[in-house]
Amino acid sequence: MIEAPFSEQNIRLYLLGELSEQEQVEIEDRAFEDQRVLEQILAVEQDLIDDYVSGDIPEENLPRFQNHFLASAERKKKVTFAKTLAAVANATVLNEGPAPAIEADAPSWHAKLTAFFTRPVIAYSFAAASLVLFIVGSWLVVDRIRLGSEIAQFRTIQESQTAQNRQLEKDLVDERLRNQELMANRGAAPQQTPTPKLQPETPQQPTTPTSPVVVALSLLPGISRSSNSLPQLAIAKNVSLVRLQIGIDPKENYRRYRVELRTENGRQVLAQGNLSARGGTRGRNIPLNVPASVLGNGRYELTLKGITESGATEDVGFYYFDVLKK
Repeated sequence: MIEAPFSEQNIRLYLLGELSEQEQVEIEDRAFEDQRVLEQILAVEQDLIDDYVSGDIPEENLPRFQNHFLASAERKKKVTFAKTLAAVANATVLNEGPAPAIEADAPSWHAKLTAFFTRPVIAYSFAAASLVLFIVGSWLVVDRIRLGSEIAQFRTIQESQTAQNRQLEKDLVDERLRNQELMANRGAAPQQTPTPKLQPETPQQPTTPTSPVVVALSLLPGISRSSNSLPQLAIAKNVSLVRLQIGIDPKENYRRYRVELRTENGRQVLAQGNLSARGGTRGRNIPLNVPASVLGNGRYELTLKGITESGATEDVGFYYFDVLKK
């Protein structure tokens, strides 16, 4: 929960894209946590739309409104609806002419009220207003359901990532135990019949094979670069190999994939093609082994491309994670 709602000015700057990336992320995160902030953003958004339709928006804010605010398809629909509503209201006012002079006796207030509501223009206006109110109410309900669905999807992704990380840790522990058993079996010296020798020889100790130390990280689609919950990979000094599990959307049906790994500055540290996806209990994923020596401290971007039948590549998704070397 936040301590207090944001100021209207800050919300306007956020909607017009005039805040820094860190400030925008902070407002979005708090909107997920506090219903009051979400309602405040929707209210200020409606005020901006009303100012734009009525021509009251400041001239210096007009380019940001058209280029940033209207970049959203949902906001374009809201602006179109507001313009339609304003046009209906203006048409109603224009169609109402001055009331004709009545020389007969003034009718009662009941008769005036009945005549007012039975005029064609007024009846049409009330019908149009009722239709508009129905459309607005339906749209608000659908929009609220959409926001709730996005929040639930984000939480599901987080829970799935946590479960996959736990499963990977368990698999690593089992693999290390198997490696230890194999090394113990290989290290047992076979019994041989002693052979007399002319000169004593220094016995040689059997060498114990070493196995690389591996750490694993699960990457899920749908997490943006600006998210404050990016997965973090901690690499100790004795780690020699990093195993990445790249989750993919079940709808992706490429037979082969290509992976490119770059630093935050765009320097490519790894590229590998001809990879295939495999199924599992928690969905399809692509395994990728990365030498720990090519990774340093900082943020990394992993680009996943699908290889078509003709050999061309198409972007499938982007994944981000932080590396911390100890």
